[in-house]
Amino acid sequence: MDRSTQSFTISEITLLLSSGTMEPAMVQDMLTVAKKNYVLSRHSQSIAPMPHAKGRKKGMWKTYVYVEGKRKEFLGKDEFELYDKLYDYYTKIDNASKTLISVFEQLCSYKKTVMMRSQNTIDDDRSFFSNVSTELQTSAIQDITEDDVRYWIVNDFVLKHPKVSRFKKTLQLLDQVFEYGRRKKACTENPMSYIPISDYLRYCDTSKKTDEEKAFSENELRRISEDTQSQQSNPRALMALLAMETGCRAGELPAIHVDDINDDYIHIHRQQLRESDPETGKNRIYEVSYTKDERTHPHDGRYIPLTDKAKAVIKAAHNIPGKSVYLFHDPNSDAMVTKDSYSHNLRKRCLRLGCVPTNNHAFRMAFNSRLIRLGFSADDRALILGHEVQTNESHYSLTDKRRLDEIKSRLK
Repeated sequence: MDRSTQSFTISEITLLLSSGTMEPAMVQDMLTVAKKNYVLSRHSQSIAPMPHAKGRKKGMWKTYVYVEGKRKEFLGKDEFELYDKLYDYYTKIDNASKTLISVFEQLCSYKKTVMMRSQNTIDDDRSFFSNVSTELQTSAIQDITEDDVRYWIVNDFVLKHPKVSRFKKTLQLLDQVFEYGRRKKACTENPMSYIPISDYLRYCDTSKKTDEEKAFSENELRRISEDTQSQQSNPRALMALLAMETGCRAGELPAIHVDDINDDYIHIHRQQLRESDPETGKNRIYEVSYTKDERTHPHDGRYIPLTDKAKAVIKAAHNIPGKSVYLFHDPNSDAMVTKDSYSHNLRKRCLRLGCVPTNNHAFRMAFNSRLIRLGFSADDRALILGHEVQTNESHYSLTDKRRLDEIKSRLK
């Protein structure tokens, strides 16, 4: 390799400077040439001395730059000073376009257009990035050091006692931003490489939901069921009842088509998604032909056996006035019910009934517990609920203290 044409790395330049083999004058000459080339690559106006100038401008060098359409004069007592001023001017402009937040926005665009990430993923990233202080967001990414990031963590972020998951995801996102910045030559180092997340986890909120907060109890399921009996024409009430009998996800329920159901099974292979337009702020509701666990490897969903209670719910849904391809639709409407309106309805119902959990996921957790009591294996439960066996064992198998009395009576 011809070393004369190869660019030097930062570590190589640092080695040369620290070794004492380069004279200060030599370094200064190299820096002067580099600054001049940097300016000339951006500056189109002539740079020249003023031999006929009088007064304070006598012997000075001059050029012009255009700021917001207006010509602004730049002066230097000599050529070198003028190039220094121009260098400071252009680096300030360049750095303004390479702040942490600007590189983050570039990363968001890259994720959406090149990596095909969903708008929901981008929205999650924006939520995590909002944890970063304004001072850090608006700083030039090249100038942000490990100490700057640690100062923000210690004096701002951990003082808010974020949940461990939020803390981890925020720092992981920052790591992505700096790595993207390195690839795009916006910065030379990634300060996150020197900051182990484990250094600060003990300052985060490590509390977790109890099992009673994750799943509906038998008593709560009974109260919800009784409360919905008088609302058989309300599709949102029926969605709650079907979730109770099938463990379907909140986004899967509104996307069920009438022809997804036969006498004994319901075919779950779609879900409803919501995408917000970052420019207008409006939401777009649409369905996709895969479930949450199938996004990267679709396999035509899953089939859930229908209990007698589930069949009764489906029959009630068929009796809702109006024609629609969707099982759950508002009376005299052909549009599917939105996941958000269902979740809002369920939350209000649960609060009114005094239930501890208030979300659809509590139905999935309770349904899994029901399958365990009936003797279904981990493989069978994962097949019905639509996730990995390991996920079921790690996150769905609960130790519900509310069943202690029942266990005690069986131990006698």
